[in-house]
Amino acid sequence: MGLADLHIHSIYSPDATITIRAILKQASDVQLNVIAITDHDEIRGALEAAKIAHEYDLEVVPGAEISTKDGHLVALFIHEVPPAGRSLIETLIAIGEQGGLAIAPHPFNGLPGSLSMEAVVGALTHPYAKTVLKGMETHNMSTHSFNSAAQKLAIYLPLAKIASSDAHLYWAIGAGRTQFEGDTAQDLRYAIENNATMPIPYEEELSARAVFSWMRRITLRQFGYASDSPSASQPINTQKIARTLIRKIKRKEPAE
Repeated sequence: MGLADLHIHSIYSPDATITIRAILKQASDVQLNVIAITDHDEIRGALEAAKIAHEYDLEVVPGAEISTKDGHLVALFIHEVPPAGRSLIETLIAIGEQGGLAIAPHPFNGLPGSLSMEAVVGALTHPYAKTVLKGMETHNMSTHSFNSAAQKLAIYLPLAKIASSDAHLYWAIGAGRTQFEGDTAQDLRYAIENNATMPIPYEEELSARAVFSWMRRITLRQFGYASDSPSASQPINTQKIARTLIRKIKRKEPAE
């Protein structure tokens, strides 16, 4: 059986801090077979990772988390990102036209970016969109406390059940994972299309320490420091960052 994490953000997302190689190393370390890098309305990181994934004995599915008019949508097996801001139906059609498929991330929880039940049902009654929307997250590590509605409603929907990390920090990769028959990206696609996946959720509560870690790394990133890079030979120099900030304040420059 294979294991996949299909919702991971890299430094190509403004709210994440993970370099591409750090993602691949961590995914390999936690013994995933397939991952999808799904940055916000951006595919460059996914395409970059796909080129070097063989070095880590992984397969990378090119994807993106697309901002539709109706909420966020994870697109998989794509080669370009449909424009943001379109309706869910229009976005699904655009994904299907390039041979991709889609998953509803963190749905039905009422949070910003969450697809509503009405939007998903509307897509499933559309003759073409329903052939593209093939899965939904029943477990999302980042919205751990808001997953119950999706888990209950998934019983009644003809969609593959997916568990994802929605990782924005390296340690979260694999915290939510999806099991499937086989171990390749094509095996995974077949399982999703045939509603034959098994979600393996994150079972712990997010700690205050974890949230602080994310906030700290995001702050450091504002000063040009990409964290979690396995190629970095020196630790981040926080004194240097402080001096840089003081200079900017004195010059009345933006903090970037």
